[in-house]
Amino acid sequence: MAALVVTVLTLASAACSSAAVQPWDPQALAHGVVVRSLDAGKVASLPTGPLYVRFIRFAQQVGYRIPSRQHQAGIIYVEVGVQRLTIAGQTPIDIPAGRAKFHQSVAHLHINPGPGPSVWYFIALWPSTARSQQVVDPIAHPVFESGDIAPGVLPRGTYSMLLRRVDFDPHGATEAHRFGGLSAFFVLEGSVTIKVDGRSPTTLATGLGAAFDPGIGLQEVNQGTTGAVLLEFLTTPEGADFETPLRRPPG
Repeated sequence: MAALVVTVLTLASAACSSAAVQPWDPQALAHGVVVRSLDAGKVASLPTGPLYVRFIRFAQQVGYRIPSRQHQAGIIYVEVGVQRLTIAGQTPIDIPAGRAKFHQSVAHLHINPGPGPSVWYFIALWPSTARSQQVVDPIAHPVFESGDIAPGVLPRGTYSMLLRRVDFDPHGATEAHRFGGLSAFFVLEGSVTIKVDGRSPTTLATGLGAAFDPGIGLQEVNQGTTGAVLLEFLTTPEGADFETPLRRPPG
């Protein structure tokens, strides 16, 4: 009887060991890609009720000023030129092309100090009731708006917001992963295919976006023969795992 017990335990141990060393699928690994975190910040709470992600594009001429009332906390990303952000009581901040800046819900002023035109984006989570409200300025153009995000998807609490830029070589790919919070994507250049666990892939051309609930397996891939650039806006609850790599590509 003792010998039988030892045999059973040994087999169980071998099975656990085999599961622990399951190899990584090479297709799930990153290659030909550079991921850069641009800026991040924390919010003590999100708006109540249904929410949506919105990317707003501004094409601003030299000297043009946009005084902005207090609105949702979010992140500015500058694509072309320079954006000067002035918040009352603070030293103005010049944000150059390729960089980003998080700011809280406070009144502020946007200026293009020159010497050339400035193209920039404001990216944030908004209450769905804001869809019908007039944009802050005539040069503001929403270029991506997600569907409504149900309140239970993002429970109450403190959240971090992070903007990342992903530069793809031809046929480059991120690692397969899942985010602990809401993820939203917007393609600045080229075309990016997002593999999604349990769904058909989503292909985004330049100027298109998509958003996904927390915990969904994802992988971003450039299937083209030229480079591509993707923005990732990530809203993660405090205490959640930010990103978990996956051993298998989603699908």
